[in-house]
Amino acid sequence: MKTADTRSYPLLPYSQLVWDLMQSDPHIYNFDFTLRVKNATADIEKLKQAFRTALSNHPVLSMVIDADGKQSYMPTEDILHGQFHSIRFEDNDNYTDINVHYNRILGDSVSGNIFVEDVFRAYNSLALEQDHYIDYLEWLEKYKQSSAYSQHRQWLEKEFGVACPVHPQPDLPLTAGVKAIEGVIHDDFTTLRERLQAVSERHIVSLSALFSLAAAMAIMQYNGTDMAALTWAYEGREQPMEQHVFGSLHRDIPILLKADTDKTALFKQIRTQMRQGIAHSLYPYTLTKPFTERWNYAVNVLYYNSNNDFLSIAPFEAELIIPDTEHPAYSLLDMEIYDSGDTLALLYRYSATHYNEQSMMRFAGLVRQNLEWLTE
Repeated sequence: MKTADTRSYPLLPYSQLVWDLMQSDPHIYNFDFTLRVKNATADIEKLKQAFRTALSNHPVLSMVIDADGKQSYMPTEDILHGQFHSIRFEDNDNYTDINVHYNRILGDSVSGNIFVEDVFRAYNSLALEQDHYIDYLEWLEKYKQSSAYSQHRQWLEKEFGVACPVHPQPDLPLTAGVKAIEGVIHDDFTTLRERLQAVSERHIVSLSALFSLAAAMAIMQYNGTDMAALTWAYEGREQPMEQHVFGSLHRDIPILLKADTDKTALFKQIRTQMRQGIAHSLYPYTLTKPFTERWNYAVNVLYYNSNNDFLSIAPFEAELIIPDTEHPAYSLLDMEIYDSGDTLALLYRYSATHYNEQSMMRFAGLVRQNLEWLTE
């Protein structure tokens, strides 16, 4: 077993946001799911060990956060259960349930993919790539003292200190102080895939950029303004040390757009905004107080692969079971792009407490109209 490290580190920006929210709601951002494995297709004992090996490979799963919100590396023999995760194996005659509980404070969506890769490699007796999470924490603390870090903040404050909406106007005021319950709307864009891909290649913009542009236009149209801002989730991980890190390394990058009837000008705006946003993204502008008072409520565009994609490469037969329960709304409005195989869909996860379904359907309709116009 690896030895403990008495050094402590600040939390990464998104983890800090989750930690702060936990102080008033200890169960926020908890997630549970079950991986049901068909026993006849797997060596269950080998699979259990593969999970232990994968868990031990990622320092964040052995970090302990103290009352001051500082994290330290404190590995234990019981790697299946940590401060913010738990994995239980339930054996049955024909299948084994692997019940997973974790909190978003541990890592982003890329982290999940990295962990699954490690489980499969360990199961196949292959070596695992080292996770440099602690090296990254040390590098980041040094970078925070640099002039470049200060310059990022100054640029972001100047660029985004403009008064404009960051979401469609809610039906219920945000100051109402009521519990937010999640609503979900699904819109299939598979029939537009070829047109979107063609425009993406012609104007050198990603699918995330196209959907972000359409969403910003929709916010302007919905609110009757000529400017709007939102955020998009950037995976980051440019440095070699970041490539195999399980942690909250993703960045919510702000963009601000102005209305224009010229499509080429709009594509130029979104391309420039995304490139400049990435260049300055090491400063966590949208996650830093006092800016969070505004940006916590911004529309956020995220790009995802299907939850079941990893099962297609699993070295055994399994199915993913996600409980069908009522969820709290963790944001005012997230727009999740699901791009898998021949399917392209947009999922709106919104606070049904603040938007009624009719209003969200109207907003989704504006986004679709904008994408159709942009790809004509």
